[in-house]
Amino acid sequence: MVKLLSGSVLSLLVIMAFAAPVHSQSFFAPDTNSTRLERIGYVVGASAVFSLADYIGYNLLKQHYATDYYQRYNAPPLYRVSMALLQTAISYVLYKQCGLSSAISFNLIWWTWGDDFAYYEWEQLLDFFPWDHHFGSGLRFSEYDSAGWTPIGLTRAQGSNIARSTLIAQAVIGFSVSIGILW
Repeated sequence: MVKLLSGSVLSLLVIMAFAAPVHSQSFFAPDTNSTRLERIGYVVGASAVFSLADYIGYNLLKQHYATDYYQRYNAPPLYRVSMALLQTAISYVLYKQCGLSSAISFNLIWWTWGDDFAYYEWEQLLDFFPWDHHFGSGLRFSEYDSAGWTPIGLTRAQGSNIARSTLIAQAVIGFSVSIGILW
């Protein structure tokens, strides 16, 4: 729940507070200068960049804390704050380039576990980096307890496991709705 509030809500609040006045368009309408394809490209690209930054940053932290098991698998608050700031910055750029619907779409993909899904795909794709050797896909577990901030996670008891198939379905639905918002 804290991640949800510190990520998406913070991003959208900063955008609303610091965004330049919107002249001829409504606050939620996309920028009239960007095409639908450009908005989709910006949002998908932003999610790819965010998940790659998360993958690289988190794995560098794991290398740094190689001997401390707790620190190795639980990112420190400063890392979480830096990721929230990156998410806010990306949301702001999306808002300025393509309108609020693009910023909302990006945050919807994040909230529905799409960026985490991409994180695990980066793990499989970039297996040659000099950190832990991975055995196949990062989605090798059948259940996850680290998605309590997603829509499905918020409906369950805190700390309960969520099936991999449920998280993937949630990410696909979130991505589809996100693209629908941009349509």
